[in-house]
Amino acid sequence: MLISFILVSCETDTDPDIQDYQSEYIGTWDCSEKTGMHAPQFYEVSIVAGANSNSIIINNLYQAGTAVEATINGGFNLDIPQQTSENISFIGSGSANANFGQINLNFTADDGSAGQDVIEAILVK
Repeated sequence: MLISFILVSCETDTDPDIQDYQSEYIGTWDCSEKTGMHAPQFYEVSIVAGANSNSIIINNLYQAGTAVEATINGGFNLDIPQQTSENISFIGSGSANANFGQINLNFTADDGSAGQDVIEAILVK
């Protein structure tokens, strides 16, 4: 009995399953812009995996054929760092709900012609 206790206590501890948050975002989403120069505006975006496990690419954001990279923070939060896609400058943030059925995005888009467009958008799977 002492030997079985020693064998059991010597087993290596394993980390609990780490959730793959990136895969939760991947797919086709219906986007509804609630604010902004073109609101209300409805269109589809597709989200694909980025270069690493904490990165996603949002395609067609702002309905302009764009590819905007976002960083996943803590699983449910997104940061859109300053970047330019299709001659439009983007920056913003967002968050997903608990079951990843909805993403709320707040971002600015600036094409250099009419100043910054401040957008609140909701993405739904």
